[in-house]
Amino acid sequence: MTAPHRLGRRLALALPALALAARGAGAQTAGGVPLRLVVPFPAGTTPDTLARLYGAAISGPLGQPVVVDNRAGGGGMIAAEFAARAAPDGNTLFVGSNGTISINKHITERMPFDPDRDFRPVAFLGVSMQVLVVRPGLATDLAGFLAHARAEEVNYASVGAGSAGHLFMAGLVSQLGLKGQHVPYRGAPQALLEIAAGRVEVMVAAIGSALPLIREGKVVALAVTGPGRDPLLPEVPSFEQAGVPGFALGVWNALFAQRAVPDATVGRIAAAIADAQRDESVRRGVTAAGFTVEALDPASMSRFIAEESARWGEIARATGVRLTD
Repeated sequence: MTAPHRLGRRLALALPALALAARGAGAQTAGGVPLRLVVPFPAGTTPDTLARLYGAAISGPLGQPVVVDNRAGGGGMIAAEFAARAAPDGNTLFVGSNGTISINKHITERMPFDPDRDFRPVAFLGVSMQVLVVRPGLATDLAGFLAHARAEEVNYASVGAGSAGHLFMAGLVSQLGLKGQHVPYRGAPQALLEIAAGRVEVMVAAIGSALPLIREGKVVALAVTGPGRDPLLPEVPSFEQAGVPGFALGVWNALFAQRAVPDATVGRIAAAIADAQRDESVRRGVTAAGFTVEALDPASMSRFIAEESARWGEIARATGVRLTD
């Protein structure tokens, strides 16, 4: 995989000056108007879990009820377009990720929105490594899976066409000479259950999503995508430790507002998220979902996402993935 994305480094915890300045405006509310968090995946998925966790934590400080609005499908673009077209009053935020913000624009001919023009970052909700899982009986280690996939075509699942997991698996197929066919689903729970049932063979999934089925023995974990072992799966090697260097993948979920939302409003929400991330119960919830609590101020997030976009663009060109695949 050309120029693999490496998110093993910890993002620096930084309280933005913008957010600090906005604390004085913290008493300003939207008059009880709900804050809508638009999630491009079904209820029960990791982004949905994070949205609900943070939503409960920031509702009181912001003086607004928080509503999670699940709009799955279209590689995340249905939800993203809805959020992008909402009034730029700070009351509709989008729960974006690598796929919807940094990847889709490189693999789609015509986007119904422009993630760079239409959105501005507000706050990270968490970052995570991924885990390669296979159906029971297919392989017991990464080398065994690769040998099988070179000899016989495998169906690999993802949470949607154009997702980070889709591109990662496409990279494995193209770079390591595997035989693979992509099968997109509307979210991790459905895809993982299909693997457990043996209807598809393999998937790269968020660790938090896959962990229950791994512990129950319904799917088999072969390798994690971080620079080393993950604390939630200490018995599972990284790709590099398993003898396949050059394949590292971090994923993130973050809140985005429309580009026209004022700085003060973005700062107020960013400050509420930063406060929530200091709460031990929130940190435990993020960890239980398989993510790490990380924070960057909105300006630093913009720089980070620009770097992300460049990396994923190279991967997309190397694999030839298109959103219609």
